[in-house]
Amino acid sequence: MLPSITAHQKVETHFSRGILWQNSTGEGTVRILRASSGEGLKETHEMTVLNGKPIAPDEQKAQAQLKKGPAQPSDALFGVQDAFFSLRNRPCFSFTLASQPAKDGTIELHFAHSPEYASMPKCQPGLEGLTGIARIDPATHQLTHLEYATPTQVGNTAPFASTDYAPAKIGDKTFWLPAVTAASYAVDNAKVHVHTTTHFSDYHQYTATSTILPATPE
Repeated sequence: MLPSITAHQKVETHFSRGILWQNSTGEGTVRILRASSGEGLKETHEMTVLNGKPIAPDEQKAQAQLKKGPAQPSDALFGVQDAFFSLRNRPCFSFTLASQPAKDGTIELHFAHSPEYASMPKCQPGLEGLTGIARIDPATHQLTHLEYATPTQVGNTAPFASTDYAPAKIGDKTFWLPAVTAASYAVDNAKVHVHTTTHFSDYHQYTATSTILPATPE
């Protein structure tokens, strides 16, 4: 079982509107914390550097900085896998094993919405036509790449997202964790296009300490 972990993240975002464009970079920490009961993982992202400069300690100023900075990751590490492969969501999709391995020898698993998707109330609405590919290392049977896309909709551009996984040693165990995530989407009726790439590194077990001081005598 994966323990509570933390890692360094570097986010690069490219915004474009016609011939106008802007690049932003940010760095910070991602934390994946497990509930004390041993169930569930909660993912949080904290940006500490924006375009090479420390983010202001004042909360209001920090939020103003972040709005102009790179897009913030959300559930980048485990939310995507859960969306397709959890017991709750698996019935929403159909899975087909490719007849031939990919060029690099990895096994490819193609998935799309199941024919009963529209009539299943527990499936997330608004993603009709979604298709994706999961690549699996044949030697370790570990997920190495996951990507998905949806067709173009009225007034919007099809979103695309992908995650590349790599082994990371935490303690005496090795886990396959996200190394790079990428996402492309459009906002403002497809007038603004956004592409974000996030690199994760330095995975290690999350630890926290507390100090209990004696009560001050009256």
